[in-house]
Amino acid sequence: MKLVPAAAAVLAAALTLMNIAAAAPLPTPPPPGGPTSTMIFDAMLAVARAASSNPSAAQTAAFSYQAAVQQYNAGDFDRARMSAIAAIGQAMPAPLPAPSIVPPAIPEPVYYQMPLLRAADQADAESYLALARRAMLLCGAAGSNPPAVMQQYAAASAALNAKNYGTSRADSQAVIDYCAAATQTLAVQAAAAPQVPSTPIPMTSYHPVPLATLGPDPALAPTPTPARQAPDGGDAKGRG
Repeated sequence: MKLVPAAAAVLAAALTLMNIAAAAPLPTPPPPGGPTSTMIFDAMLAVARAASSNPSAAQTAAFSYQAAVQQYNAGDFDRARMSAIAAIGQAMPAPLPAPSIVPPAIPEPVYYQMPLLRAADQADAESYLALARRAMLLCGAAGSNPPAVMQQYAAASAALNAKNYGTSRADSQAVIDYCAAATQTLAVQAAAAPQVPSTPIPMTSYHPVPLATLGPDPALAPTPTPARQAPDGGDAKGRG
């Protein structure tokens, strides 16, 4: 079948854009800041893994991952999370249908799976990048990541996507060491700072109530009734 020149030009342009997008490096995932950023980080790992085992799936998932990063930066966290989940699902190959005579009565929950790792050095680089990302949570003062740390984190992520696993591990180790030193320095400064004396709480007088004894309470004892006297002053049960 022959394509008309216009359709052929459109198809060629689309293929060119797809090749450019596939060759372009993936954007750096956002720093740790909640479940959405973690989902985007997992999507980046999924795309990087699929690039080694399923390049066509990785190419499709890269578009969803880029959309997730853009939506996250724009503050649309719900759509960013959905795009990240879509990227993870697109990075996975289509599963083979499981043979079953009778379908299950209760539908199974749907979980997203990550593509499998292909090499030990890739798994090592991913582990170091995850540790670096976690170290950024406590990198000195709360909510502050120095620009040098962000650049090193971006370099580690880019090296992982480029399959330069040794470089990615070295950059991740630099982030881990920097954040550990920054946290230790902050702890020393906090310990050396003068402590503000706390104002004691004034105590009021306290009078405990005595415990009850096992003996009878005199206040609750019945009042004895005096004996009835006869009119002449004798006993009423009297005289025999």
